[in-house]
Amino acid sequence: MASRATSWRWGSVWPVWLLAAAGAVAVGVLQPSDGIVWLPIVLGVCTLTAFAIQLGGPTEPGLVARLSAAVFGSVVVLALASAVLVPLTHLL
Repeated sequence: MASRATSWRWGSVWPVWLLAAAGAVAVGVLQPSDGIVWLPIVLGVCTLTAFAIQLGGPTEPGLVARLSAAVFGSVVVLALASAVLVPLTHLL
């Protein structure tokens, strides 16, 4: 039973991180000069997606832990993207 809960935890968290990475790449490619404006929008989409995944999945204990892991991971991914995009903004 513990392995099923662990697999659901990571199975419901990493898609949100992947969405954050894909959104960061899309912003970097499509709007490199305005990336710092679009990244908070990507974070909002990731947060809403995390809520949808967690509330749409099985009702197992640990909802807050899974939700916070998904959102915190998205924040980390987008912070790294900001560290790359901000210097590029000044070059363009």
